Amino acid sequence: MDIAIYILSGLTMVSGTATAVLYQLRKNAGALIAKMFAAVLFCVAGVLALSVRVHGDIMCALIFTGLFPALAGDWFLGIKELAIDERRDLRNFRMGVISFSCAQILFFLGFLADAQFSFKPEFIPLIVLPLMCTFISLLTKQVDIEKKRLPFVVIYGLLLGTTLATAASRYYLFPSTSGIIALAGAAAFVLSDMSLACFYFAKKIPDRRFFNFPVMILYFGAQVLYVLAMIF
Repeated sequence: MDIAIYILSGLTMVSGTATAVLYQLRKNAGALIAKMFAAVLFCVAGVLALSVRVHGDIMCALIFTGLFPALAGDWFLGIKELAIDERRDLRNFRMGVISFSCAQILFFLGFLADAQFSFKPEFIPLIVLPLMCTFISLLTKQVDIEKKRLPFVVIYGLLLGTTLATAASRYYLFPSTSGIIALAGAAAFVLSDMSLACFYFAKKIPDRRFFNFPVMILYFGAQVLYVLAMIF
């Protein structure tokens, strides 16, 4: 069963990389297909991982559940790139962020549960790390975020940082192979979404399509690492 999970994880990364390549070539419809195929693959890998889980049942169940709102987020942000007007673009952006916010809540609750709901206060700065990067970028005018999108960015940034902080605290309190894999996944998620913020909002960069590579590779890498954290 583990071999099947590894194969699905590898195919997820291949499809995720193909998504970035297709976006780079401005083939957004093809990119959406590749992206959703990758998302389905990591969900199937999650099903298999849940069936052979060796770690905390609650954590595995929450991580597994979180894969599905992430899949929904992939859909909404994917069709956002095909939107024909500003209204639909904004609607899909909001739905995508809401979906990923639900996923982050499930992820950090899973890490907290596995740490017996203990948390080291020393990791609180990690909660605001993504948000601080956003505000610094705004103050230095490196990015330009519309007011109607900013609340979604702020709330999601806090949730993203909370997942990173709880993953770090969990590993510190209860060091394990699963813990370090999950922490790497949380860090990859943060880096992916920071790259995505550059792709969406860094108006001073002439061609932002390059960011599709770190966005997709780090994002699908994070999901694969979360799945693998379930079986170690």
